[in-house]
Amino acid sequence: MNMLSIRRRTLLGLIGGLAAIGAGFAAPTSAFADETVTLWSWRTEDEAAMRRIFDVFEKETPGIKVKIQFTPDADYQNRLSTALRGGRGPDIAQLKAYGEVQPFIEAGYLGALDDSVAELKNMPETALGAARGRTDGKIYGVPYSVPMMGVFYNKEIFAAQGLEIPKTYKDFIAACEKLKAAGITPIAAGGANGSAWALEIGVGVVGPTVYGSGFYDEMMSGKATFEDPRYVAALKRYAELKPYFPDGFAGVDYTTSTQQFINGKAAMFLGGSFENGSFKAQNPKLQFSIFSFPADEAGAKLYTSAFSDGSYGLVSESENKEAATKVLNFMASQKFAQLFADELGWPPARTDVSVKDPVLSQMMDMAKNSTPYLTLVGFRWQSPTASSILQAEIIDMIEGKITPQKLAADMQAAVATWFQPKQ
Repeated sequence: MNMLSIRRRTLLGLIGGLAAIGAGFAAPTSAFADETVTLWSWRTEDEAAMRRIFDVFEKETPGIKVKIQFTPDADYQNRLSTALRGGRGPDIAQLKAYGEVQPFIEAGYLGALDDSVAELKNMPETALGAARGRTDGKIYGVPYSVPMMGVFYNKEIFAAQGLEIPKTYKDFIAACEKLKAAGITPIAAGGANGSAWALEIGVGVVGPTVYGSGFYDEMMSGKATFEDPRYVAALKRYAELKPYFPDGFAGVDYTTSTQQFINGKAAMFLGGSFENGSFKAQNPKLQFSIFSFPADEAGAKLYTSAFSDGSYGLVSESENKEAATKVLNFMASQKFAQLFADELGWPPARTDVSVKDPVLSQMMDMAKNSTPYLTLVGFRWQSPTASSILQAEIIDMIEGKITPQKLAADMQAAVATWFQPKQ
């Protein structure tokens, strides 16, 4: 072999060696590629705000990306259930509260977070109670909000019609009459196409001023039932608002009713805190605020329904548990709570935030006089739930096809099959 051949072989060997060394350095690069944590949510209206919140997380946490997938609320629970049964769920799932999360816990689809998410200890039991397992008492989700309910109102419409926040129920009806006479829909409302939960929320807005703050405890202890005259009176009062709902309201769904308010076609909307950010995002020019539904007597203490809206849980079969747990720790932090309040405008699960939004500030003041959202917090733990009966029959009650007494009796008969009062 001549010298030229030897040199060529030597050179080729060096090139090959360098290539191997280069490959050796390049190989670990894939190990540092971003891990993608999938998160499922039903809050389609919050998509832009949640993306901005997780942009902050990703900037501060190199190596982890959060991919959020949104499914409309009417389809979400079924999609999540099907995916978890088939082992094809997300890493993190937004979870319904109270009884609606229990089947997932009992089936082993979720991992307990007590030991892995330290900041849970800085959240109130009002928030945590909705994510606790009924059997073991462990926490299976990071709560994100404790909303309350009230009457949203269009400030410009009220001003143009010379209206003030009603001090009594009589004043409220008078305001509705004046708005109707002016050709303005007083109250945007609708529960068609699977959105009767929005009408249930309407009962949650009206109810506390009728049955009072101590009624929940009486229900839990068995001293009162849904057939109590006070609860029947709450249903009756809500039904009395029908003349001020949109024409043909039984065929109007939740999305359409929110658009009526957002676009200034209706003066009021009975809803929860979670509407605040959504309303602002869809119409930044909308001038609105919120008040508690008035009582019969001026100066009476007004109460609002409050509840834990839900939580975010770690799916047991997630292949990215370490990264997903880091995301959940962020979601339990004060920083997330502040971003949540700023971006979405509804009360976060933590209370150590500074409130900048005037509507949110009003909500926080209202929440000081709160009582648990009766049908959700107390009676949505097993089937048939109080909510399922209320939602199935409430349009018939409003339209006068059945009486409030009949609806109340049907609700009581349903929950009596499983509810055990606390002794």
